[in-house]
Amino acid sequence: MNKIKLILKKLNNLSPAAKASFWFVISNIALKGLSFITTPIFTRLMQVEDYGTTSVFVTWENVISIFATLSLAGGVYNVAQAKFGNDINAFTSCMLTLSFITSTIVYTICIITNILYPVLFGINTLFLIFMWLQTFTNAVVSFWLMRRRYIYAYKSVIVYTLTSALLNPTIAVIGILIFPNHAVYAKLIGSGLFGILFGIIICIITYKKGQKLVSKGYWGYALRFNLPLLPHYLSSTILNSSDKIMIDKLVGAAAAGIYSIAHSISALISIITQAINSSLIPYTLQSIKKENFDGLKKTISSCTILVAVLCLCVTLFAKEGILIFATIDYIEASLFIPPLAIAVLFEFITGIVGNILFYYEKTWQMSAITITCAFFNIILNYFGIIHFGYVAAGYTTLICSVLKLVLYYFVVKKHEKNLSKIVDLRVFWLIVFVCVVLMAYSVIFSKNLLARLGLFFIIILAIIVFYKKIIQLFCSMRKKN
Repeated sequence: MNKIKLILKKLNNLSPAAKASFWFVISNIALKGLSFITTPIFTRLMQVEDYGTTSVFVTWENVISIFATLSLAGGVYNVAQAKFGNDINAFTSCMLTLSFITSTIVYTICIITNILYPVLFGINTLFLIFMWLQTFTNAVVSFWLMRRRYIYAYKSVIVYTLTSALLNPTIAVIGILIFPNHAVYAKLIGSGLFGILFGIIICIITYKKGQKLVSKGYWGYALRFNLPLLPHYLSSTILNSSDKIMIDKLVGAAAAGIYSIAHSISALISIITQAINSSLIPYTLQSIKKENFDGLKKTISSCTILVAVLCLCVTLFAKEGILIFATIDYIEASLFIPPLAIAVLFEFITGIVGNILFYYEKTWQMSAITITCAFFNIILNYFGIIHFGYVAAGYTTLICSVLKLVLYYFVVKKHEKNLSKIVDLRVFWLIVFVCVVLMAYSVIFSKNLLARLGLFFIIILAIIVFYKKIIQLFCSMRKKN
């Protein structure tokens, strides 16, 4: 109890910015954690095809919403809060009007297209109407969340996040139990109902505060800022989402549902890798600024080994993980885990190299690389799925992750002469090679639990032997940060 009191006292003494950042991270982890926890419930209540349809719906919404809302609740709004702070309420209400107009135009086009060519989206027109309402209200809530974060009002954000995380799956589960023959409608409407109602309330409040619907000046500023970034936003979304859409089109909704489960499991590692990467950002950028690289390369290499171990452990127990998250109907998802896990490892290093690219403000190169990788991903997915089956989607993701890292590395190398002192590619490729060999072992002995447990205990033994060095590593990272 004394330790808990001491921790709470330290949290209370933090600056408003640090305190808000801490609780934002906690709420984000809680939101993602609850999402993962509820996945096994939905996979057991719904047919594989129905679960696949809901996954495709979410994927299409991620793609269409970029055009529908122009991502106005992103970077441009953060800058606007600093630039138009005294008139931010009016700016926000004008952005809501612009978002409403663009979303209405985009979804009208989508609905007409879906009526004329229903095979394109592969979803019911009623879903698109609901998607439009959800996209707009999500944008409204995003503006509200961005504003609350900017002024460090973390309590209201936490209340909303936790309420949403609890209510959305609860309403969806109740809906599926009441309407089992309409599970897709129940899941989608149930998951989005609270957000839509909350968005409508926030929209009314925002217009009352802003008291302005249209501003050519604000609209022009937002469009000039955000339109050049749309290719980057779109390419990133396509790179992460095209697999599910193409599997749905070329194979079927059931296959898309199976792939979605594998993608969700690999995303578990991504939560940890993003946290590690975030902790490395200040250390890396400060080292570049001061040209002090002592220990940086070793720290990054050690963190890469840690990520590789996590990826390996997930691969070792892929089948067991699938059965925890879903039923035996999804067991084929285990085939996707090895390539997706290695892709996460590549994305981890790409994130570190990408931070350096941000430091030198070479954002257009980032957009060009993302567009290139998204284009290759679509082409490889198409031919891979046709000739080798939908299992190829996992390996196309891996190939594009490798391509993205290579392109990032060579671009950054032109601007950072000390890149070899930051990221040791020889050590990284050695880690990848060992990881691939051990993953191949886990695939070969996928039906032999004892053989996989043997490798797992060897990993645990290695951690026990080197635990002092591991502790020293994280202590040194904390001091440097």
